[in-house]
Amino acid sequence: MDSLLQLAYRVQHAVSTVAARHDLTAQQVALLRLLDEPVSMRSFAWDLECDPSNVTGLVDRAERLDLVERVPAPDDRRVRMLTLTAKGRRVRDEVNRDLAQQLADDLDLYGTDRDETLGLPRGAKRAADIRVREREQP
Repeated sequence: MDSLLQLAYRVQHAVSTVAARHDLTAQQVALLRLLDEPVSMRSFAWDLECDPSNVTGLVDRAERLDLVERVPAPDDRRVRMLTLTAKGRRVRDEVNRDLAQQLADDLDLYGTDRDETLGLPRGAKRAADIRVREREQP
């Protein structure tokens, strides 16, 4: 259990370090990494395990930085969907590269382990995408 907690601490440290390097918060990094496709504010809040009202400030700040925008859902204009702007996609890609590198460095990985770690952000993103799609199906 101690090893798992140590790993979680190192991952959180890597996320915070990379976020600071890009003048972002760890929460803004999470927002960017979850938005490959438009997602509702409610779904995003669910991913963060918090009330939708709690993500409003986070989204407001990301919107002011021109990282995300709110757009109406195609099937229900009352629902606002979050989507990345062009700048948001560029920053997300940079953050993903930097995060993979930071994790590899922080975890002292070399060779095959390092190559696998550099693929972790993509794999984690795919798993999150599957989780969102499963939740949104009727």
